[in-house]
Amino acid sequence: MSDLKIINADYSTVPALSTMFIDAYANNEAMQAALRQDEVSEFAHDAYWRWAIGEWGLAGGEVYTTADNEGCVIMRAPGQHQADVMQKMELLAIVTRMMGSSRIEIAKEVCEQMLAVPPMQDCYWLWGLGVSPKAAGKGLAGALIKTVTDQADHAGKPTYVVASSEKVVKTFERRGFEVLSKSENFPYWFMLRPAQK
Repeated sequence: MSDLKIINADYSTVPALSTMFIDAYANNEAMQAALRQDEVSEFAHDAYWRWAIGEWGLAGGEVYTTADNEGCVIMRAPGQHQADVMQKMELLAIVTRMMGSSRIEIAKEVCEQMLAVPPMQDCYWLWGLGVSPKAAGKGLAGALIKTVTDQADHAGKPTYVVASSEKVVKTFERRGFEVLSKSENFPYWFMLRPAQK
């Protein structure tokens, strides 16, 4: 892990990072629950990740990756959690498209959970984490998580994350996160890691 270099992403990396996230989440519980299978599901999936990286990450937070875009973490610092009206509308449109209009009520619930203010507003929010399956075993997930938790620890703030599979929950638990609660209707686990000294 010592030779991994984590860098700031920019808008030129959005297409490559979207492709990486699609590969990383191919078997993810939450994404499989959300993504309907039809002729434009791939487009909808890509639109979601481009929004998450560009609008939610680069425009209002921070996005970190590696030089070869094998992994990515999207982060929001304290005070940057509140989505504006346009972000909420964009996300609802994208998630409704992913899930299908017949599931609009669950799409609304998912969007509300995704954009809910963390239990402690004064925390770092690890919004999204993805690692290419081709990069598995390189320690990249740990390095990306550490990029966020190091900032939180330096500031003396907790780190919040919404995990989207049991495997991901275990990844975060190994790094000091604890499950606060689980969504009743969707595979989301809400987790918090206290600041470490």
